[in-house]
Amino acid sequence: MVVKLTWLGTAAYLLDLDGTRLMCDPFFYRQTNPKAEPELKTRREDISNIDGIFISHGHIDHITDAGWFAEYKKVPVYCSEVAKENIISWAKGEVDPQETHDLSEEAKNEIHVANWGDLIEINEDVSVEILESKHIKFDFNTIFARIKSKEFWKNVKALIPLGKLPAGDVFGFGIRYKDIKLISYGSLWHKNEEVLKNNRDCKVFIAPIAGNSKKHLAEKSRAMIKILQPEIVIPLHWDNFYPPISRTEDLDPFLKMVETDFPNIQVIMPEIDKEILLEVN
Repeated sequence: MVVKLTWLGTAAYLLDLDGTRLMCDPFFYRQTNPKAEPELKTRREDISNIDGIFISHGHIDHITDAGWFAEYKKVPVYCSEVAKENIISWAKGEVDPQETHDLSEEAKNEIHVANWGDLIEINEDVSVEILESKHIKFDFNTIFARIKSKEFWKNVKALIPLGKLPAGDVFGFGIRYKDIKLISYGSLWHKNEEVLKNNRDCKVFIAPIAGNSKKHLAEKSRAMIKILQPEIVIPLHWDNFYPPISRTEDLDPFLKMVETDFPNIQVIMPEIDKEILLEVN
């Protein structure tokens, strides 16, 4: 069985399950920042036939384009109550006045508030379970790396509004396609062992490797992988998606950890805009 995944930068990706197409955490707003890298060439206008968009939490780098897809592509969006409020605020231009778009009542009704434990059935073959999660706690090295940057202080007035959107409830996603399960998170949270144990032996773990120093990223990833025991790990969110509030993460400790501790698990490094074909049985 072939699963297709296209990384769209940050925590965003497009998943194609034999024609059923799901998107997570669309953040095409990164294209307004010429220093973002790698460059995302796919435009939101290029994407069609989406059966559902899933938002892991309400931070700016996860929600900016969800309302646009609800309005112009009539795509149902599933997110927390806070994330819905943030999507509506973004569409109104309350965060960045240069980034406004229509959001009709019809489109707002396409944005569905979900809760931990909900099961969204897309069709008879595909469903998505909303998993309880939390946002990673930024460590000192991560915070210090940002605030010591001259570029950060040079642009601080423009950057402050981007950090005002709260996360709200944070979701993971248990995506079931026939008898295959893929686990996806938008932020790395390793402490909810009960949820992780319920999803042990998943085929694919889509892991957000960002928000901490490289040592802590490896340690927290190890804790999740140890319980989930996936066949394949795909690391996302490690790119320099909106400098100077982001950076390219050093994945070497993470990659060495998987190679040493989990030699039977395959790590597939995605390339932005490039479709990955996953052979899963």
